Amino acid sequence: MNVRDGIRRSPALATAVALILAVAGPAASLAQSDVDSLEPEFDRIAAAMAELRELPPVAEIQERFQTPEELRRELPAQIAEGYPPEEAAAEARSWAALGLVPAGTDLEQVYITLLGDQVAGYYDPETDEMVVVSEAEGFGPLEEFTYSHEAVHALQDAYLGLGDLIGEDAPELSDDAALALVSLYEGDATAASLDYVAADPALAAGLVLASGAAAAPLEGPAALAVWLIFPYTQGLEFVQALRGAGGWAAVDAAYTDPPTTTEQVLHPERFSERDEPTEVALPEAGALGEGWREIDQDTAGELLTSVILADLAEGQGFNALLGTLDLPEPARNAAAGWDGDRYALWSRDDEEVLVWRSVWDTEGDAIAFSRALQSYAQQRYGGEWTGTAANSALAGDAVSARLSQAGTEVAYAVAPTADLARSAVSLPAD
Repeated sequence: MNVRDGIRRSPALATAVALILAVAGPAASLAQSDVDSLEPEFDRIAAAMAELRELPPVAEIQERFQTPEELRRELPAQIAEGYPPEEAAAEARSWAALGLVPAGTDLEQVYITLLGDQVAGYYDPETDEMVVVSEAEGFGPLEEFTYSHEAVHALQDAYLGLGDLIGEDAPELSDDAALALVSLYEGDATAASLDYVAADPALAAGLVLASGAAAAPLEGPAALAVWLIFPYTQGLEFVQALRGAGGWAAVDAAYTDPPTTTEQVLHPERFSERDEPTEVALPEAGALGEGWREIDQDTAGELLTSVILADLAEGQGFNALLGTLDLPEPARNAAAGWDGDRYALWSRDDEEVLVWRSVWDTEGDAIAFSRALQSYAQQRYGGEWTGTAANSALAGDAVSARLSQAGTEVAYAVAPTADLARSAVSLPAD
């Protein structure tokens, strides 16, 4: 998949690393002339992955080599095609309002930097090409692991309808739904490639040495690092749960009815039960008054809700030693009762209002989330909450916040003034 296929609201680059395996460290320095000499090795790996994955071999995979410099030159145009600058700017503003990234973050540039530094290879279903990004000499353990992972994407494309799920005609998805879908096929490819490594002790040892020597942590806002890593870590656990219940056949079946929320990925039993989220509606921005317009609207989902509540500093949220997510237990627990949400950022001139409404499995879950959100907002904005537990206000240093909890529903708003915050919380949904 080319990075130009998109970043968000379609299964693509925040989804981008969708079909791109971000392996820390350099890939091999290989010219296109090396394809012929390496073809038997590529064929061997592809055949092994087909056998491990219990799918027929792909008839042919075309390999193409690209230098890191070539990748970096192409990235801005590719990303802009699927992730227009105005969309990146809108997402950056709403994520800043939620506290996920610092104000003024250039998300487009962050993605360019992350991918330019980390991508070791990717499979492009549009051209059936395996692109190997090359820099150092040789075709070593990292390159072999990368190829094994991407070979699974070729199998998914050929036999499981991956192209239809992420292609140009795929339905538009919320961030949360897109991340859940990415977690299925990245978790699938990760599980199979780890099986491949486990069957070859020499490769496993070489991979540990190579990755340890070249490891480079993802830099930038912690929320973005968690977002990009989630499909490989939690997606792996999700796929392993499916395999434990029904083998690779259960994983294959998931492509016909993929997970739709990160809640289902985090709790595979909820996927098996098809615990679908409750739809949450928001009012139109104009309901707040003349001149107000919507900048961005999306769904946070259970994962991002826990990340918001965790209030992570850069470098937090991921255990590099264990290769797992590392979110604080209180934040995870407060988000675990999630049943649906929707947030929007509204703007008028230089004023902004954040509106976030959510639904929870039980009233107790809604109360637990409300308390955690109050604690987060107080730490972020200062001041003290006043009012009742079900209807409270916060006068912060520079903004006002309002929170209303009724039964399983929670409404939250942050605005420049107390009147705007109160109005945003109380507006009826369309």
